[in-house]
Amino acid sequence: MKNNKIMTLTIKKNHGLYSVSGTLNSESAQYFQTFFENILEESDDLTIDIENLIDIDEAGINAIRVLYNNARNFERGFLVIGRVSQHILESIRSIKIAA
Repeated sequence: MKNNKIMTLTIKKNHGLYSVSGTLNSESAQYFQTFFENILEESDDLTIDIENLIDIDEAGINAIRVLYNNARNFERGFLVIGRVSQHILESIRSIKIAA
């Protein structure tokens, strides 16, 4: 039996930039999405640094997709930045944006 250590999701704000670290998955995606939806309601733009994400799954990708679409619907700026692993980069590139 494998003992997989799962890192929780942490969000830190520094001068308007939100840095996310840990795992963005089915256990943390709703928290991530709700947290940033509240920011979008109050701000003209949102920048999320995902450089310190160690893993992301389909639920995490969907949370980013929903945030992007909400930002667009509310005419807010939305930017995801950071160097990430090839796996995370490919996952994010797979996001299908609603027309």
